[in-house]
Amino acid sequence: MIRMVPAFLISVLILSAALGVQKQKPKEEVSPDDVIRITTNLVQTDVIVTDKNDQIIPDLKLDDFEVYDNGKKQELQFMEFVGVETGRRSEGTRPKNSEIVQAEKETEPETSAGHVKRIMAFVIDDLTIPYTDLPSVRQMLLDFINNKMLDGDLVAIVRVVGGKGLLQQFTSDRALLRRAIASITINLNPFMASDAPDPVKVNNPQAIPAVDSPSASIEVAETPEIYNSNDEFVRLTRGMSTLSTASFVIDSLKEIPGQKNLVIISAGVPIFEAASTGTAFSNLTYLLNVLSDKAVRSGVVINTLDPRGLRATPGVVGFQATPARSALGGSDPNDATFGRGGALDQAIFGPVLAGASEHLGLSTVANLTGGVAVVNTNNFSAGLDKILARSKGYYELAYAPTERFDKKFHKIEIKVKREGIKVYHHVGYLAVEDKTSQTPKTKEQLIAAAALSPLKARDIDVTPNISLKLANRGPASVDIHLLIDPKKLALVKGGNGNYAGSLDIVGFVFDQMGRQRGGFSETATLDLTESDYQKAMRQGLTYSASTQLPAGYYQIRSVVREASTGSVGTFSKYLEIPDLSKGKLAVSSIFLFALDSATSTNPIPLLGSRILNRKQELRYALTVYNAKIKDGVPQAKAQMIISQAGNVLFKEPEENIKGNSEAATKLGQLGLSKVAPGRYVLTVIITDAVDAKNRVVRSIDFTVDVF
Repeated sequence: MIRMVPAFLISVLILSAALGVQKQKPKEEVSPDDVIRITTNLVQTDVIVTDKNDQIIPDLKLDDFEVYDNGKKQELQFMEFVGVETGRRSEGTRPKNSEIVQAEKETEPETSAGHVKRIMAFVIDDLTIPYTDLPSVRQMLLDFINNKMLDGDLVAIVRVVGGKGLLQQFTSDRALLRRAIASITINLNPFMASDAPDPVKVNNPQAIPAVDSPSASIEVAETPEIYNSNDEFVRLTRGMSTLSTASFVIDSLKEIPGQKNLVIISAGVPIFEAASTGTAFSNLTYLLNVLSDKAVRSGVVINTLDPRGLRATPGVVGFQATPARSALGGSDPNDATFGRGGALDQAIFGPVLAGASEHLGLSTVANLTGGVAVVNTNNFSAGLDKILARSKGYYELAYAPTERFDKKFHKIEIKVKREGIKVYHHVGYLAVEDKTSQTPKTKEQLIAAAALSPLKARDIDVTPNISLKLANRGPASVDIHLLIDPKKLALVKGGNGNYAGSLDIVGFVFDQMGRQRGGFSETATLDLTESDYQKAMRQGLTYSASTQLPAGYYQIRSVVREASTGSVGTFSKYLEIPDLSKGKLAVSSIFLFALDSATSTNPIPLLGSRILNRKQELRYALTVYNAKIKDGVPQAKAQMIISQAGNVLFKEPEENIKGNSEAATKLGQLGLSKVAPGRYVLTVIITDAVDAKNRVVRSIDFTVDVF
């Protein structure tokens, strides 16, 4: 039998403090599979090689590359080509005692069946993007999620301002990503950009002293001007905010093996302007240097995209068409915007070079890492396609640097011995050794690190089933069911013939802002008889926990750790609880039952384990809320579909649901006697009979076995 012993493995309050600091794993909690790229013994860098049509060249060899560090040729020790579709191909010998660690551990994003394919982070610079261009940004991102995102992709959508914790995490959950895209709306703040020119600046009013005042004879100095959102210093503040956000994302990506792509969607980074104070300018320069160094250490390629597009109307060039001094100077003393997309620029260069200063900034940021800069184009989809084409494959090169580490910037130059090719790579690195991260030693640290990781640990297979029961008044009931595969557990057979083991099971519930809203922590002591053990091997081990949550958006994360081996399995699930008081059509989860008519009429709930045999029948049920009522009849239809591996095997005709004004039900039952063994997906579509576009879809998987 399985005995659940309540024992607080770890304080939820302590973990919540750790989880609240950063949405990804904190720096001090790094797994042993991390890639240390820069040491005095070895430098690792990535390079992308394409043909004249910008298509990845996958067949280069170690001898085809030449690498120069600060102008001195280096001896390449190792080369590996990593292709999204072709996998890995290596040549040379990876130094045994190097700090580079291969990602051999089986990890995958939540809904993927294999390893991570591409890692994409989109940074939305909502400080500079005009509100008129936000629909284009949302459409481009939706097109990527719906049509270009691959199974195995790990994606994050991060806003510079106005972001929310849950919606800015790396995930493969398309529903969560669509929710993040929908949240990209106007966010009013003092640093927002504006297309309108600055109005006349206003001086702070100051009272004139009385004639007999001691200060009457003192000349009143001119008070500082009140600048609007397009003031020069504010513009530079926006630039620093964008680069700082990108730097934060790069830090979180360092812990994920392989090459990653960061796409900054921005209306420009004004890094080449002469600011009224040298502080802002020097800070931007410093951030660029830091960004370049962090990118090479994290294996990140930075790409940039200007969503304003190519504007043919003279004078309409975005927020950069504002009075300010120019870093380029100008012959017209009356045109302070020369070199920044101002009137004189329009007359000389035309609309194609509108916003040249910001475009130069975006191009510079991209060129630091061999990325793509998409500016002055209205075909954003093609621009993103170019970025994605570059992400299909890359070469990882490693060499022992001949120059000592002098804490100065070292320039990297890479040449390829082949005609008609293009080479893209990081420009260099700061010659400072990466500090080897300490491996977490306590089980609390290991569990916290696993819970915070954007990758799913697969040492132990853990499958979740989240059941949601809505309520017209009060919070919804949420049941969390885990199915744990014992085949990867190191259960020990004792002298009494029973199989023993121990599992630490910890769960966390986060709200949309990333705050912890609950959790559970237990140690499960396993003591299985021979028959229980054989049954567990067929159907798995189950664990359940329950909570109540108000309407909102949540993420449920759970970690299962085997005490004897330290093996870990994790899952992360996005959950949306609708607000029934809004009157919108809503549906509970699908609940499955097994019915064995030969021995019992009582249906058996299928919670964590959803495995049936062909002698049983499958019963399903769900509840529909807020269906429109006409003549006492709910105006909603239901359709059930059975599919396998994406192929529809059975589609039930639509039928009216039954119920009352508060809730209606959809019930159904299926015979399995002629069903082939395998995994299936049951989907129910609830459609408003009045408005066919108003519908809700629910799905759940089940397995038919022969036992």
